[in-house]
Amino acid sequence: MQIYSGKLVIDLATIVESDEEKVMKNNAHEALSSELMQELRVILGAAGYLAGSVGATLEKVEDVNTNDYSMIKSYVKQSKKDVHRVYNKANRATFRIE
Repeated sequence: MQIYSGKLVIDLATIVESDEEKVMKNNAHEALSSELMQELRVILGAAGYLAGSVGATLEKVEDVNTNDYSMIKSYVKQSKKDVHRVYNKANRATFRIE
């Protein structure tokens, strides 16, 4: 048997309201809680991978344009619908009626 090791790369982007730089950076990271990071580790573990540390660092790139705004908002809206399907996979139970 052999071990394969490497990195999982995910490009992230989010939209935050304009404010002071420190406030915007805080808002950008707000949803990236330790609970979410643990959920990612568990999902990867269930797929057969040992996930070490999981974290994220977001930096301001540019002011949002109309296309980016529409694309990100649309993706988030669709993902909020699809997430129930992902979480429901873990909540299935089988019952035997006698």
